Amino acid sequence: MNRSLLTKDRRLGLQLCAFCACLVLTFAAFKGIFVSATLLFDYETLKQNGFYLWAVLALCLLWVYAKRKEIIEATHSARDTKWLALGVILVGASLGLLYFVTAFFNSLPLMLFAVVFVVVAQFSLFFGKASRIPLMLLGLFGIVVGFPILLESTLGTWFSQLTAVLSVSTLHLFGMPVSLDGVTVTLNSLLGYQIVTKVDPRCAGSDSLAIFLAIFGLMVIDRRPHNRALVGLLILGVVGTYLQNFIRLLLLFAAGRYYGAAALWAVHDYASYLLFPLWFAGFVVIYLRYTGKSERPGIGRLTSTDRRLEL
Repeated sequence: MNRSLLTKDRRLGLQLCAFCACLVLTFAAFKGIFVSATLLFDYETLKQNGFYLWAVLALCLLWVYAKRKEIIEATHSARDTKWLALGVILVGASLGLLYFVTAFFNSLPLMLFAVVFVVVAQFSLFFGKASRIPLMLLGLFGIVVGFPILLESTLGTWFSQLTAVLSVSTLHLFGMPVSLDGVTVTLNSLLGYQIVTKVDPRCAGSDSLAIFLAIFGLMVIDRRPHNRALVGLLILGVVGTYLQNFIRLLLLFAAGRYYGAAALWAVHDYASYLLFPLWFAGFVVIYLRYTGKSERPGIGRLTSTDRRLEL
């Protein structure tokens, strides 16, 4: 057997052992956050934070499995000091984020991202170029977690008010007695009582937009259309995603009007799990029409170990 191959296998085995040991030490040092992370599996917490968070994470894990051949092949490449330096920086940043989430920030989605970040960063430290795909997927998962927080902290009030005004104005066109005060919507149910709700950024569609952007990123990585079509598809996707959530709001208020508060909250909790997949299925059909089957997949350009990275 080739001696160099044995040497590489031995080196990879040691790297894998060191990687697992570092993860164990990290988990031991931050055991409190991992105990708290068990709340992520509670049904009420899942419903509050959205099942789509886990759906996108599952898609990323499936993507890693689908590209396992490229990842494994990249582990045999020679060590690069640039990747080593990047790994050190990422590990430091991930541990800093983990400490920040533990000490100052009570956000379960951010906690989940911090845990995933630690795993990917330490993988990058030990396996260099093999972490290219996991790092890209980590970035996409970060969009799902960070986009709603960023939108809420910057344009949250404007975004909520605009959505509330559009919703109430549309309901008025259909003759539904609804009043609006800022982002507070009051409607008279036919069951004989008033229902008062607020349109916050998440209700206005920030989560749906974040999920769309992440899945769109996965599609672009695998099969990228021409730049002009890419911009048009992105705009179409963002507008369509906002509109499907807008329809959800109209259905939500209509349910409250005719069937009461229980129906309103049922639509609030579950309608998006029907509307978003239906909309996105239609978007995928449109997207595939602008990506030629003969075109080399984008992931090949981004993960090739034999060629220079193509932009």
